[in-house]
Amino acid sequence: MSNAQIEQQFPAMPLYKYQAFPADPDRRAWVKEIFIEHSLFFATRKDFNDPFDCVVPSLLQTPGTIVKRFAEEFVDRKFPNDPPAEQLVKISKLMSVVALQGLQRDVQNDVDQAGIACFSQVRDDILMWAHYADKHKGLCLEFDGSANCNFFGEAQPVKYEDFTPVPLGEDSTNAMERIILTKSKHWSYEREYRILRPNMAGRKLNYPVELLTGVIFGCMMHDHHRQLIKQWVNEGNCRVVFFEAHPRAAEFGLDIVRID
Repeated sequence: MSNAQIEQQFPAMPLYKYQAFPADPDRRAWVKEIFIEHSLFFATRKDFNDPFDCVVPSLLQTPGTIVKRFAEEFVDRKFPNDPPAEQLVKISKLMSVVALQGLQRDVQNDVDQAGIACFSQVRDDILMWAHYADKHKGLCLEFDGSANCNFFGEAQPVKYEDFTPVPLGEDSTNAMERIILTKSKHWSYEREYRILRPNMAGRKLNYPVELLTGVIFGCMMHDHHRQLIKQWVNEGNCRVVFFEAHPRAAEFGLDIVRID
């Protein structure tokens, strides 16, 4: 397959990760490890700034008709040869408060234990620079998220909805993923992608260094911090292009300008 065919089949898709440059030495060491150790932190959803993010909705508030249909389909699929009377008993148990609370608890536990790395398709959003890059004093990392790439090719788009999906009628892995990959429409401007790793919350995982392609300095980032980043890039043998964010003169916005 030629390079042109590869590019057509797997179009380039950069993913951006906004990053603060903390004053705390321990937290700053995490930033250093991105470049030196080529590792990224996979957070738990409990660290997120949105308390509604990745929360499994109460199944007790789900309409009874939906719960009943789920219970009937589950029993019919798992116990097709049971007599009708026994099937009714199983359906009743599945619809009980105890069973529904247990299901919610199990799915929430899977979600809480999952490691999540968050990225965006946009690099010039002033709100995201303010929220996630320490009021424009941090940086933004550019990764190659093309579908044929290891690691970042696993990233999945977040869906923005009016409500969190009810985890009924699917296996635990699919239920966990749907919860993690659904957010309120209020956040749609972020155009977020997420990489999920079950049971890896709070872990640092290595990424292929060649997939770090760019570093964007915030428009308020200190020169000393820029020099530290460049030093770490050299020490980690990262081959990146450097950019800086420039405030636009006549409007609220940023231009991302390549620098040497």
